[in-house]
Amino acid sequence: MSFNLVDLVKDQISDQLLDTMGTVLGTQGSQTTGALSGALPGLLSGLMNSASQPAGASALFDAVQKQDASTLDNIHNLLGSDQASAVASQGTSLLGSLLGSGALGQLAGVIANFAGISRGNSSSLMGMLAPIIIGVIKNKVMDGGMNANSLASLLTEQKDTINAAMPQGFSDQLQSAGFFDSIAPEPITPPPAAQPARATAPAPATATASASDPAPASSGSFMKWLLPLAAVVVLGWFGMQYLGKDAATDAVNEVSGAAQGVAGNASQAASAASADALQAAQAAMPAGVDLSKISENLEGVFGSTTDALTGITDTGSARAALPALEEASEKLDGLQGLILRLPDAAKGPIGSIVGNGIAAIQPLVDKVSAIPGVGSVIEPVVGPMLETLQGLAG
Repeated sequence: MSFNLVDLVKDQISDQLLDTMGTVLGTQGSQTTGALSGALPGLLSGLMNSASQPAGASALFDAVQKQDASTLDNIHNLLGSDQASAVASQGTSLLGSLLGSGALGQLAGVIANFAGISRGNSSSLMGMLAPIIIGVIKNKVMDGGMNANSLASLLTEQKDTINAAMPQGFSDQLQSAGFFDSIAPEPITPPPAAQPARATAPAPATATASASDPAPASSGSFMKWLLPLAAVVVLGWFGMQYLGKDAATDAVNEVSGAAQGVAGNASQAASAASADALQAAQAAMPAGVDLSKISENLEGVFGSTTDALTGITDTGSARAALPALEEASEKLDGLQGLILRLPDAAKGPIGSIVGNGIAAIQPLVDKVSAIPGVGSVIEPVVGPMLETLQGLAG
């Protein structure tokens, strides 16, 4: 018997449930409805594309099997309780694992622009929709005795109805944002639904920062050590690729000395060393690739994120920090699209810069997330940011 998957999901979202979602998000009715009109077909399209890959189909089938059969029936009670933030957090994490954090971030940005809401609210809405969508799919899987392959086929058969449900121009916006090209399932295990939301991302193997270490107090102090360290990584990498081992060693030693000078309170020398290193790396870049500009923009993202997180002491200050965090997240989305299109030769050093940036901000995220009530406030924004950064770090 034919069916319309979009309509089946819509049937689960009553006006009362939609109002509840809007209350959780703090959005007006028209904004919530507009965001839903793009989020629902956007997510289904993403899951369909992900399931067209064997790994994606297996990941989706696994998620369907793991979701409690009673979740769909209880979703209104869950979202109407103090568990709403945890439900949204778990849903966002699950979607990140099924679509890839990069694709999820791009979809969140398109929905936010389309509906006139914040990117954080867009991510939270998708997180709340996740158990509803998975629950509807679970019913079809159970009724039909499906496996991963037949589930993928079912979604493919829904392609026309999913595309028809998209608002005018929405699919074009997704295409322009690179959403479909970025879809790639990731091996991420969602946190338990009952646990408080807490944004984390694994630090690079070379990082020495820990949650107990003092976090940087401002973007200025943050960049005093990050940029020289990034310069060492960039210049060393390009030296090995293009200058030869001995020349690379000399170059790294020279810039490393400048970085050590920073530790002795020589910030001017640090800035000069960073500029020299990036300029040397730029010489190996193809025409049109401005590595220093990308580095400056990353500096802005890390710096503003650090400043925003440093001012958080309670839930009130966490909410006050959201606009700055959302702005940094939007800038990161733009940088992500640019970095993903860079030549492979550029991705190594840029990834190292990002990795060291993660090592700097992760302890601060850990500390503020441990403050009662703060984790659930910042996670919808900071969580996807960290996942995006981790993807760029490689």
